[in-house]
Amino acid sequence: MPRLSHTLDLDALKREDIAGSIDGVHRVLREARFDSEGHLLVPDEAERERLERRAEELGVLHRGESAEAGPQDMEHSLRLLSGEHLAPGAHYLFSVLDEKGEPDFSEEVEGWMGTDLTITSWDPEGRCAVDFAMREDPAVTGFEDSVTSGTVVHDRAAQALSIHARMRFPAPMSMVGENSSLLRVEVDVHVDLAGWYAALSGVEGAAPVRFEVGHPFVRAVGEALPSPEPGGRWSVTGSLQVRGRGPARPLVAVAAWAMLRSMRRSEEMSVERWVTEVERSWTDTARGLPALPELLGEVAEAMSLAVSRVRRPIR
Repeated sequence: MPRLSHTLDLDALKREDIAGSIDGVHRVLREARFDSEGHLLVPDEAERERLERRAEELGVLHRGESAEAGPQDMEHSLRLLSGEHLAPGAHYLFSVLDEKGEPDFSEEVEGWMGTDLTITSWDPEGRCAVDFAMREDPAVTGFEDSVTSGTVVHDRAAQALSIHARMRFPAPMSMVGENSSLLRVEVDVHVDLAGWYAALSGVEGAAPVRFEVGHPFVRAVGEALPSPEPGGRWSVTGSLQVRGRGPARPLVAVAAWAMLRSMRRSEEMSVERWVTEVERSWTDTARGLPALPELLGEVAEAMSLAVSRVRRPIR
């Protein structure tokens, strides 16, 4: 079966900076507060602008990133629908807001009506798990239930992050039936931070970063394995292998071979261009990571003092 492999030259990330950033994220989450209707309280506009300038000063945010992050004038909202904040069973809704500060179901979000988040486990020093399910407009997707759902698990003690997602292709049900497995694909991603740094120390073992995509006809597996380079840099080898299943094996083999060959030759889908962009983005992240815990501390303090929810004026 075709196999795509490439090696990236990356700046090293200090383990203590990653740990400090994780601590900072937990602190921001702890300081989050909600009003009587469950809406997240956020710093006022002046404070948000100050934090953005502060992020630029610290090198965490590079000028222009915020403008490129999404459609102009789009605001997002987090609402606690039921349960106690950060306790198992807490149910939140993450959505886009319109000009009135209400959930936006316009065509710009392509049928997405928000994402339900439910905490199933929350131990900052151990296992934190959150289920997610994207709400979508049945008129757009053709299905009443969620097209994309799954679970994100961060195990602080094991230093591991896992994501399991279930997705369904937005194809007309009349083609194969609503419950057909042919419309469904499952994705698993696993990041083993301890295994990553063990590999950099010369310990042999399974790839510390791995993802797998499963479908009745296709299985794709990707891996990333780091090794140390002179000057404290990392050499990270990534690979992707696609295999067909059952009677689809010959067809998938030919299609995958053609796709990989096209990617190698195409200027628009150039692997080299993709690698250059990944390395550039990683360099920006590596430069800003040491200052991220400090910035998150300031964000947490601002969240603890917030007294309003995001509301955009009606034009």
